[in-house]
Amino acid sequence: MVCIKQCGNFLYRCYKTVISLRSEPDLEEEMEDFVKLATKLHGHLSPGVALGIRMGQVGLKRLGLPKGDKRLFAVVETTLCLADGVQASTGCTLGHASLRIEDFGKLAFCLARSDTKSKVRVILKRVAQSPLINDWMMRKRKLNRGDEEELTKELLRLDESFFQVDEVTVEPLSQFDESEIIECEKCGEVLVEAKAVRKKGKNLCKACSDLRHYTRLVKTEEMKTG
Repeated sequence: MVCIKQCGNFLYRCYKTVISLRSEPDLEEEMEDFVKLATKLHGHLSPGVALGIRMGQVGLKRLGLPKGDKRLFAVVETTLCLADGVQASTGCTLGHASLRIEDFGKLAFCLARSDTKSKVRVILKRVAQSPLINDWMMRKRKLNRGDEEELTKELLRLDESFFQVDEVTVEPLSQFDESEIIECEKCGEVLVEAKAVRKKGKNLCKACSDLRHYTRLVKTEEMKTG
């Protein structure tokens, strides 16, 4: 893995490699911003993050919108590094309800625009890949630091032709919930009313209706009975 302290010179080499293959005057600054943001977000510039950055760029180009446009939303098909790269290059984030994860275990993502309903799915093609990219994708061997640096550079500079881009349909992301705030009638914690579960005549949070994702180790004194 490439840690933050060791990636300064490496990032510079990545920027220059990418720019040497493209002539657009604003690409250098754009790529530099994406890589810096993704590195800060993820903790280091991994190959998966680099791929997410490049895939995000491809998706934006196909939809004709810039990073951060409020009409964008994304669905990433893995819980791993790719999502942080996509967030950095598209501006779609969990906190803005413009990104969600559907864990299919694939290095793919969908990008859509809400106004025209245009949607694309981007995935890396298996054909014409370098041996290094193939080794990484198929987990054929453990990569050393040098391999990861070279792989990251390759992924950042991949031509659009190396990606399969399909027009698709995507379920829209949920809009900001403006429903009232209520109190769970069992634990007393407050929640958005739309997320409450009606059970035996009471409004309960999901945790109190046996849908919790955690187990309480010590009962709080504020816990209500009933």
